Amino acid sequence: MTDLADATRLTLCQRIHRFVLVLERFKRNPNRREAYHALSAIEALREGRYEAGLECIRAAEFVAPIPEGLALLRGLHDDMTATELRQALRALIRPVDTDVPANGIAEASGPAATGGDATN
Repeated sequence: MTDLADATRLTLCQRIHRFVLVLERFKRNPNRREAYHALSAIEALREGRYEAGLECIRAAEFVAPIPEGLALLRGLHDDMTATELRQALRALIRPVDTDVPANGIAEASGPAATGGDATN
């Protein structure tokens, strides 16, 4: 059961990632419908509802309508950018690591980092 859940989670992550890549490749932001469904997929991923997430990202890919009761409401999906979608996905996949320096470059240690050789 765990293997199936892990495989489904990986599939969902990959589908969301590919969706964002396509947006970035065409240098455009998602429209309201795409953003709504993509955010729903990310939320389902966060909650561990992987099958529901796959349905949501499929709806984003096909630009399915926003559910009728929510269509007239303003929300995060109205002004979403591809970068914000990527950041939301990245926050779930790569939790913040406190060991990584602020500049994002891990500090090396050992002889190669100090310019010496292993014989010192």
